Amino acid sequence: MSFRLDFVVIDQQPDQSRLALTLHNLSDRPLCLWSLHFTLGRWINHTSLTHGKLEQVGSYCTLTPSHHEELKPNGHFYTEFTIGTKPFTLLDDGIIDAFICSNEGHAPLITPQPVEITAFGLQQPHRDRHSTPLEPAAAICLVPAPQQLTPLAGEFTLTPLSAISLGTPLAEGCCRWLQVELKHQLNEPINVHPQGNIHYQYREQLAEGAYQLLVEQDDIWLLASSKAGFCHATSSLLQLLPPQPNHRAETARRLPMVEISDAPHFGHRGMMLDCARHFHPVARIKFLLNQLARYKFNVFHWHLTDDEGWRVEIDAYPELTRIGAWRGPNEPIQPQFTSISHRYGGYYTKQDIRDIIDYAADRGIMVIPEIDIPGHCRAAIKSLPELLVDPQDSSVYRSIQGYNDNILSPALQGTYTFLTKVLDEICALFPAPYVHIGADEVPTGVWTDSPACRALMDEHGYADPMELQGHLLRFAEHHLNSKGKRMMGWEEATHGDKVSKDTIIFSWLNEQAGLSAAQAGYDVVMQPGQSTYLDMAQGDSADEAGVDWAGKLVLEQVYQYQPFADLPTSDPAHQRIRGIQCALWCELINSQSRFEYMIYPRLLAIAEIGWTAPEKRSWPDFTARLAGQFAYLDKVGINYRRCE
Repeated sequence: MSFRLDFVVIDQQPDQSRLALTLHNLSDRPLCLWSLHFTLGRWINHTSLTHGKLEQVGSYCTLTPSHHEELKPNGHFYTEFTIGTKPFTLLDDGIIDAFICSNEGHAPLITPQPVEITAFGLQQPHRDRHSTPLEPAAAICLVPAPQQLTPLAGEFTLTPLSAISLGTPLAEGCCRWLQVELKHQLNEPINVHPQGNIHYQYREQLAEGAYQLLVEQDDIWLLASSKAGFCHATSSLLQLLPPQPNHRAETARRLPMVEISDAPHFGHRGMMLDCARHFHPVARIKFLLNQLARYKFNVFHWHLTDDEGWRVEIDAYPELTRIGAWRGPNEPIQPQFTSISHRYGGYYTKQDIRDIIDYAADRGIMVIPEIDIPGHCRAAIKSLPELLVDPQDSSVYRSIQGYNDNILSPALQGTYTFLTKVLDEICALFPAPYVHIGADEVPTGVWTDSPACRALMDEHGYADPMELQGHLLRFAEHHLNSKGKRMMGWEEATHGDKVSKDTIIFSWLNEQAGLSAAQAGYDVVMQPGQSTYLDMAQGDSADEAGVDWAGKLVLEQVYQYQPFADLPTSDPAHQRIRGIQCALWCELINSQSRFEYMIYPRLLAIAEIGWTAPEKRSWPDFTARLAGQFAYLDKVGINYRRCE
């Protein structure tokens, strides 16, 4: 490697840090007309550099030396700068990726040269890796814990001669799911036959989502009144299967005889996956859906658009995926986060999405799309500047992620044309009765120096530019309503006070945000970052993967979460809670291994919060059942974070 980059903290205060960056030329040639390109997740005070000049777009930084000075062989370039944020505690807080570009030949294109990045030099004392003591594995280890489970004496033996008796069309989807899973277990298909010994049967008296499961010596009975209930019964049945044959010579599987009566605590039990920051292939999403179904989640919230990528095919605007789905050093959208030296991206065709929706439906999971507006729209704006850019807007702002050009204008007709066409196609593509429109993190300063926005404010009597956000969201809500859809949004959707109480609010900043929305009359889904964000680091050790803006989030802390726990149970705000959700934001997640490490085993704790009533939850009991789940996670090759 010809170049090495060192990055260290040299002074750290509660709200400000001083850092030093050193670039070494390890080659035998001088480096002329050079620039260093790197990614850093925090905003650098550009005026604080001691040497060189810096440009930053999001996490993408370009550092050039003053006066075009060359970097001599075996020489180095040194600069210091200030970042005005909380202290750095994780190696992931440092420079993630970097390359050098030399324009000696004045080439119009950036030609990256690799750089070795040494470990981030933190001013932090060593902290041991967090460990979570577990109880010995339980004999029956269902997660989430069912309402009632009675062990019975004996076993049911599952063999390739077993068959499924499908007594109701409501179970057709989960029957297909069960067949797929049993084929993996037995290496032979399980047929559907009227005389089968695995019985799906309709029971009208059971509530929506509830089920009963009875495993006898010769028969298995799965009883429910709904598609959801049959899927929940199937997930419990699959968890009763041993991950490996009971004996090496056997192909059969022996299940413990049990009787289960069960129903969910919350109706909405979701996971949000960010596919905009890093693109996750279809196979990865399907594998995740399988695990979500196994642990009785019923919502997959799909974050499909953001500043760094547009991931859904839109026929009306092919530019959204031709341009907006890709980023790189020579692309309209600059590199971000990782893999910055080459073109990176991807998108889902409509057929990909239909396939995922059908796959999820068989497993009892509803797919809710998110098209994030009016902020987080840089990929769309870069793709369609002639439609979405107001050339007269001189407003100065910077989003929390470091962009000054990522907000739709409520005063452009093109914005409404764009939203109408995009939402029409999204509504036609996704059968769910909901569409999530984001609405988060619109910064102050936006729309303040736009003649068109000022005219729109005067027309409607708006006093605050932020009322324009409500104006735009109200349009989106009415349009979605006309398509038979109910709007969802992050808690900022209430800003501007223009959307109706029919909008469902997702709280993310903290618990209080959800409580305030509930008390104002909104239905809420609880997703506070401090308890449910799976991109948070899982302990204080510097080498833990993740971020920590909402704090470190260990397994015990996840399990302890209970929405509105301090409110009396009689408080009407409890009736506004539709459920809970976890989230995986993916700025730093670009591989299957890291994807799984951040999700598991915390996903199982979230599953129990959503399904099991608080009075039925027990940490020691959960850890015993969790310990029993690891054999399955090992069998399917999931890279979960070890507890001990």
